[in-house]
Amino acid sequence: MTVLTPKIKQRLAQFHKEPAGFEPQAGRAAVAIMLRECGDTTEMLMIRRAVREGDPWSGHMGFPGGRRDPGDESNLRCALRETEEELGVDLLQCGTQLGELTDVNTGWRADRPEMLVTPFVFQVNEVPIMTPNYEVAEVVWVPLDFLMQPDKREPMKWEWKGKTLETDSFLYASYRIWGLSLMMIDEMLMLMRKGA
Repeated sequence: MTVLTPKIKQRLAQFHKEPAGFEPQAGRAAVAIMLRECGDTTEMLMIRRAVREGDPWSGHMGFPGGRRDPGDESNLRCALRETEEELGVDLLQCGTQLGELTDVNTGWRADRPEMLVTPFVFQVNEVPIMTPNYEVAEVVWVPLDFLMQPDKREPMKWEWKGKTLETDSFLYASYRIWGLSLMMIDEMLMLMRKGA
């Protein structure tokens, strides 16, 4: 077990993300990746989204966040607002922003952009009592040590437009972590391993 937040903070301070180079058709969104030290390890907060009809991420594991509103003056403001709405957590009060990761395109191909999601990474020292709203089914703290073990990854099959596809995933307890969230996690882990 290792405390990893100082290394993540250092790597993010040195990281300069490349701009997307296009404006997405479906707008922008932002999420907050919250890290905390718990004993001798670092944990990352994830949520299991509530099952809702019409929601493409219904029931999935993800990070608090959502679509940028016209009133949000920045992607960061969007991540802060969404985290407060979904969990009742004011990251300006209890968190420190460590940096941001590369925008993730929700579209399947780079030449068919749908929505760009900006992940912001925060360290929280004292986690307040959370009051999840109707969009959140569960709040889960996942140890980064678990995600750093390659043998914990496993293939996952899923259906899309009548086809069976296979992708990479983690299964932490009963929680399947894959898709956009896994892309964000993978970039953060890659930064941590860089120059290690």
